[in-house]
Amino acid sequence: MFQLLQQKGVKTSEGTIHFDFMDVNVEVSDKSSVGNLLQEWLGAWMKKYGYYYRESTNSQIPPDFYLGENDKLDLLEVKSFDYSKSPNFDIANFDAYTRSLLTDSYRLDADYLIFGYSLENGKITVKDLWLKKVWEITSASGNYAVKTQVKQKVIVNIRPYNFKSENYRGAFPPFKTRRGFVVGLHNTIAVYRHSEDTANNWLEQVEKNYQNLMSRPL
Repeated sequence: MFQLLQQKGVKTSEGTIHFDFMDVNVEVSDKSSVGNLLQEWLGAWMKKYGYYYRESTNSQIPPDFYLGENDKLDLLEVKSFDYSKSPNFDIANFDAYTRSLLTDSYRLDADYLIFGYSLENGKITVKDLWLKKVWEITSASGNYAVKTQVKQKVIVNIRPYNFKSENYRGAFPPFKTRRGFVVGLHNTIAVYRHSEDTANNWLEQVEKNYQNLMSRPL
């Protein structure tokens, strides 16, 4: 699917966003709606080209799309960001994500389809497209072992590093493996919760859950 998107010219096509209401048609230039619209467009695109997919019955619960019948495999998350800036989308809520890995550690294997877009004068273009795993778009930061959004000393969301740059030379490289990312979460929990015991117990449970669900070690 990723290859077909590229072959069909996703990075050379141009679109517009309109809102039509009471005989008034408006070109939309507000970027806050782009992410949801690209996700809806992708669903329609997959349908057109015969790709099987299902959406979650609860839009607040990931993933955005199931690409197979098994709820633990072939999970697809769709993300987007303004290409003129560094990637700044929310990968996941930190507390909800770390809690979910205790029982649903298969989420670690989800694919992330990421659109870097431009919206100018009502016209949208996809400047670049990536297909990544969560550990390939995350890194440590100066504050924690996993880069996060922090508000009033409270960790809110897991955030990506600047993977847009092909020549990235930042102080904190991306994680190399799934386990490396999970260990980063462990170290973040240890510092954030001020408890190594809490972090160790969390890591042990995630490891056991992943082994049980996926029949392979984390």
